[in-house]
Amino acid sequence: MGLIKNTVHYCCVSRDNQILYAYNGGDQSNETLAGLCLEKTPPFHTWYFESIGKRRFGFLIGDGFVYFAIVDEVLGKLSVLKFLEHLRDEFKKAARKNCRGSFTAVIGSINVDDQLVPVVSKLIASLERVAAETANNELKTSNSNLAEQSEAVSSTKAPLLGKSSKQEKKRGKDHVVSLRGIELDEHRNSNDRAERCEASSAAETSLQKECVPRRGRSGSQSFEWKWRRLVQIVLAIDAAICLTLFGIWLAICQGIKCTRS
Repeated sequence: MGLIKNTVHYCCVSRDNQILYAYNGGDQSNETLAGLCLEKTPPFHTWYFESIGKRRFGFLIGDGFVYFAIVDEVLGKLSVLKFLEHLRDEFKKAARKNCRGSFTAVIGSINVDDQLVPVVSKLIASLERVAAETANNELKTSNSNLAEQSEAVSSTKAPLLGKSSKQEKKRGKDHVVSLRGIELDEHRNSNDRAERCEASSAAETSLQKECVPRRGRSGSQSFEWKWRRLVQIVLAIDAAICLTLFGIWLAICQGIKCTRS
């Protein structure tokens, strides 16, 4: 029993709320808690798990039997389910060794404590070993992640903390000189652009000044031409009307007879 630790607090096999085998990790309150849980075994389930606080409660149900365990929350559901399945198989083996005939018919009269105690101890030790390996793997993973992060931080800080060599200083000076040359070129280019913009704006202004009078003169000339054209048309119409009336008058008077009388 020295291999059994507090990872598995309680496990048992029961039928019709009668406990046929039980293991208790040492706390007597586990028996009372297990009795309450077994009274409320979930129906229509093959297996069931529920976590309350830091403990996990697992049920494996089949053939009228309930295999129940109270374990630490650190154990996964799959590990607890395998533990209960092994407990079921070992319980059935122990029962068949001592009885002949149907397993379910004589199971109530079998005392399997002596046979199951070492088997259950090995199962619990194996379960705790798996839990320890899982915890170690998680710890190694977390440590490796922390190491990678620390290396990344140190690699980013190393160039800042290291001493600069002569070549690096020379490169820095050359870089500064090149930057100054680039700034001077940009300044010259900006001045050239400003002069070009000023020249173009002055040319545009002069063109606008020249275009405005031209537009005014062309507008006045077109208006004068239209006015003259209109006057000519009116005069032509008046002349045509006068000639028409004169012709009618001549026709009525038969020439100039009207003037003689």
